[in-house]
Amino acid sequence: MKKKAYIVFLSLISVFPAVMLISFSLEAARSAGELIGPKLQKIFPFSEAAIYNYQANAAAVAVPAAEDSEDNADFLPEPPPKLEETVLLFVGDIMLGRGVEKSVEKNGGEFSFLFENAEFIKAADITFGNLEGPISDKGSDRRNLYSFRFKPETASALKAAGFDALSLANNHTGDWGREAFEDTVSRLTAQNIPPVGGGINEEEASSPKVIEINGLKIGFLGFSDVGPDWLAANEDSSGILIVDNGFKEKIKEASRSVDVLITSFHFGDEYQKNPNQRQKNLARAAIDNGAKIVVGHHPHVVQGTEEYNGGFIAYSLGNFIFDQNFSEDTMRGAALEVKLSEDGEIKSAEMKNIKINQFFQPELAQ
Repeated sequence: MKKKAYIVFLSLISVFPAVMLISFSLEAARSAGELIGPKLQKIFPFSEAAIYNYQANAAAVAVPAAEDSEDNADFLPEPPPKLEETVLLFVGDIMLGRGVEKSVEKNGGEFSFLFENAEFIKAADITFGNLEGPISDKGSDRRNLYSFRFKPETASALKAAGFDALSLANNHTGDWGREAFEDTVSRLTAQNIPPVGGGINEEEASSPKVIEINGLKIGFLGFSDVGPDWLAANEDSSGILIVDNGFKEKIKEASRSVDVLITSFHFGDEYQKNPNQRQKNLARAAIDNGAKIVVGHHPHVVQGTEEYNGGFIAYSLGNFIFDQNFSEDTMRGAALEVKLSEDGEIKSAEMKNIKINQFFQPELAQ
C-alpha cells in the first residue's frame, strides 16, 4: 500500500504543474477576451471547467498500472445524475358493454381478456382514458337504443390493466341515471382510479384529480361539451363538468395547484376526421388558461394534433375498446405518449396507432 500511495503522490505532483498552467492559461485567455473551450464553457462555469480538467488529468496520470486501479478509483469524476423522465399515456373511448361484453363471455368470461395485447398500458407512469358509460348494477335505463352500462367487475379489470385515471365527463356516463353514476364514482375510487370530470358535487368535480410522481403534481380535469345537461354537477347534487361560461376559470384555478394540468374534452362531431372550429377554440382556450396537454374524445375516429402556445392538443384519440366494427376508422385509435422533463416541460409527444381486433382487443398497430 505504501508503494501505491507513493506512486499516486508522485503522479499528483507530476500533474499539478500542468493543471496550474492550464488554469493560468485559461484565466489569461479569459482576461484577453479570447474564446477558449466554448463547448466546455457552455456546459460548465469557467472555474468549474478548470476543476473538471484537474480531476480528469489526475485520474489519467494516477492510474497507470492495473494494480493501482481500485485504490485510485476515487479520482474518477462521478457521472452526472440521470434526469427523471415522466411518461404519460392517453387512450381513447372505452366501452365495455354490448358486443364487447359478449366477446368477453365467449372467451372465458374475464374482462382481463380484453387487455391481453395491451401490456404497453403498464409501461407508462400514468395512463388515462375516457370511460364511455357507468360501471354499475344499479339505476334505470334512460336512453334505450344507445345506452351503455358495464359490469361491476370491469372496475378491477381496468385497474389491473394499468389505468390510473379515467374521465367520466361524457354523454354516456348518465345512461343509467344518477344512481348508477354515483355508483361508478364509488367503484372507481375503491380501485384508486380517480374519476376525472365528475364527483358528488360541483366542487369535487371541479377539483383536479392529482397524481404525484417523480416529484411532479400531475392534475386531470375533464369537461363534456355534448351533455347530458341534466347531469351537470352543482352545489347540491352529483354530476359532471359541462362546458359553460365558467370553464376557463375552472381550468385556471386548477392549474395553480399542480405542476402539469391535463384537460380532457368530450367534444366534436362523431365520425369526422377533422376537428371543427369549436373544438379548436375550446382546446386552445384551455392551453391559454393553464392546461399543458389537451386530449379529446367523442368522434370515435382519430383526429389531428396541434402544438399551441407551449402546450399539446390531440383533438380525438378515437376508440380504444369499442364494438363499432362497421368501419375501419372506428376500429382504429391512437395512444398519445407524452414525455415530460423533470420540471414538467414537454420533451416529446407521439401518436401511436392502435388497432382493435375482431375480439375488440386493442393492440399497437405494426
